[in-house]
Amino acid sequence: MLTFLFLCAVGMAFAGLLAIPFMLFGLLFWVITLPFRLFFGLFGLFFSMFFGIIRVVFGIIGSILGLVLAPVGLLVLAVLVVGGVIVGLLSLLAPLVPVALLALLVWAIYRLGQRRPTPTF
Repeated sequence: MLTFLFLCAVGMAFAGLLAIPFMLFGLLFWVITLPFRLFFGLFGLFFSMFFGIIRVVFGIIGSILGLVLAPVGLLVLAVLVVGGVIVGLLSLLAPLVPVALLALLVWAIYRLGQRRPTPTF
């Protein structure tokens, strides 16, 4: 058991020695890019504040327009729904068109066979 613990400790020490160059490379990369990160961070802070103000302004304008135009949109929607229901109900009568035309033809034949009254003055 003691041998196993000793080999684990040696392995960890060896892994630590292998990790040091990679850690130094990461530190070097971090130090080299620090000025750019600072510059673009401040640059981004300025633009985020500017566009944040614009976002708030447009949000307020959009909410006001939404409050004003929502009732109009709901009225238009209600008219469209009622029109759609009416058209849907009338479409149920479409199969009756041949029967109505046949009834119109029978009525026309009836009218032709009927005697016209003479006008009296």
